[in-house]
Amino acid sequence: MAQFFYKALTNDKKITQGTITGKSKEEVASILSKRSLVPLTIRSFSQGAVTKGTIPQIDKITFCRYISVMLTSGLPLSDGIEVMRAETKHPFMRRILADMTYSLEQGQQLSTIFERYPDVFESYFLTLTRAGEVSGKLAEVFHYIELELKAEYSLQSKVKGALLYPMIVFIAMLGIGFMMFFFVLPQIGKVFLNLNLPLPTITKMLFQLSILLSKFMIPILVSVVALAIGTFFLLKNKHIRTFLFFVVSPIPIIKNLLIKVDMARFTRIFSTLIRSAVPITEALEISLLSLSWPDFRRGAKTIPNDIRKGKTLSSALKEQHIFPTLMIQMVAAGEKSASLDTTLADLATYYEGEVEEELKSLTQILEPVLMLLVGVGVGAMILSVIAPIYSVVGSFQNAASPGGPR
Repeated sequence: MAQFFYKALTNDKKITQGTITGKSKEEVASILSKRSLVPLTIRSFSQGAVTKGTIPQIDKITFCRYISVMLTSGLPLSDGIEVMRAETKHPFMRRILADMTYSLEQGQQLSTIFERYPDVFESYFLTLTRAGEVSGKLAEVFHYIELELKAEYSLQSKVKGALLYPMIVFIAMLGIGFMMFFFVLPQIGKVFLNLNLPLPTITKMLFQLSILLSKFMIPILVSVVALAIGTFFLLKNKHIRTFLFFVVSPIPIIKNLLIKVDMARFTRIFSTLIRSAVPITEALEISLLSLSWPDFRRGAKTIPNDIRKGKTLSSALKEQHIFPTLMIQMVAAGEKSASLDTTLADLATYYEGEVEEELKSLTQILEPVLMLLVGVGVGAMILSVIAPIYSVVGSFQNAASPGGPR
């Protein structure tokens, strides 16, 4: 099976193009003919069972909502997906939908199709889809997935929003430093250095450094842009992100924030999985492996084994000595009342609120620190400029005074 790019002529003599999945160019031409399209060009551009690529979270939420509505209303899934593909703008999402249309017509299940896109559909997504296919509650499952993705998207938006203001202040600080070093200080420095006045050592060094940097402004700017682009791509690497995680995670306030983010994600995914009748051991393993904190991820092997040996979930979690006491107590209460999925959903809401409070605390600390750094940096530069000015003014006053040199 392969992905093909095509250009075709419609009934009203207009050229349309897109992607479609098929076994061969002949089969793709046959499919296009059935859609009343006259093939102009058909070109293969993708081979293999697994396709790499990602789509925005909001597109995934829309996709789940659309599938849930279609299944609930009883519309043919392949027809509805074809309509969605025609309206989707994201190119990789269009490829996925084209693959789904073809594969569904060939009798394949949704979970089998999703397996070909591991970067888009996570393990819990696949497990829930399989559970829905087995239980016949696929529409309900996609509604659960939509709610999970919405909650996760909301949490990510809160984190990004909380860090936006400190980031703007940091960028402004860099901008001020750039303007001072490349435009202001070199001009002032040339004047004072040419006057051969006795300048403070720090001021003299600052002027000399700014004049030197201004001579290589273009290469420095190119290097900074290249460094920023390189950093952007490096941060997409899983190993780099893991290294950065180990660097920043020991900081107490960041550690608390990361743990609560993981707890919110764990309880939300675990609740959705067991609500969809996924076996508790499998749900535990999937939920724990989706977390970022290493201690939680290691529990993906030991905790399910403890459950298989007959231990309760609350006791298995307690023996790990890493999970918050509140969560263990709430899980124990949910087990006794046979409402574990509801209890976990309530815990997820609680931890999401805690994350929001932690973010407020973090920004309240970052804002004055960044403002202090900006003030110190700008103040140091201003003093380095004012000091020689006072020196020049003092020299002029001594020269103009009656007892001064003539």
